[in-house]
Amino acid sequence: MTRNKSVRDGILDGKMHSASDGASDGALDGALDDISDSRLAGRLKPACLSIPIGHTLMLDASNFSRSTQLRVSEGLIRVAFSSVHMEPMEAEPITLGFLQSGDQLPLELLRHSWLHLEAIKTTSLTDTSELSQGVEAISLNDWTASLLMIQHLNDSQQRLRALLQLLVDRLGQRCGSWYELPMRLKHERLAEMVNHTRVTVSRHMSRWRQAGLIDSDHHEHGHLRIAPELLDM
Repeated sequence: MTRNKSVRDGILDGKMHSASDGASDGALDGALDDISDSRLAGRLKPACLSIPIGHTLMLDASNFSRSTQLRVSEGLIRVAFSSVHMEPMEAEPITLGFLQSGDQLPLELLRHSWLHLEAIKTTSLTDTSELSQGVEAISLNDWTASLLMIQHLNDSQQRLRALLQLLVDRLGQRCGSWYELPMRLKHERLAEMVNHTRVTVSRHMSRWRQAGLIDSDHHEHGHLRIAPELLDM
């Protein structure tokens, strides 16, 4: 299910679809906040848009001419891309990284790609094209570089462990004797991020689960929990 929804004043446009089967059109109403260019004390008020949890906003090259960088004001998104030569709803987008509150989303990729923003939590994004980036902010480029380095490790188990370490470092929280990630991660997604087969990833994950090094069964939302011992191996 898709819907075109324009944002007033032409700063951002996009297509949004639901990750949930059977979602009604009404579930998308109000998904994108109207952008106001009202001025306060001679300054342009930052534009803002919102993506509801479980939905994906897709942006194309027309957005890059209007905004060059977004900042995650709150929430958590998976950022992926697909070729402009494919229908975005039919593509298998490639993961570039995950961004949370305070992180930066440069839009240069929109020159030649569709950008897919999947809201793992309800997410607000602010146009920061005219603002300087804070030194503590994580950029999408940092994620992409880290994933590329992981994908070039020789051993599949080493790749998967390095990916879990990256996710824990960037997104995880210590909960008792576990590190906990704020989302579910299917084996297909892990395989895509480490550039290996789902069968291989499932084999490693099954072995680690049996050894008590990972767990997702004891969280109400199925979030992945990782034992520190796995990352220290």
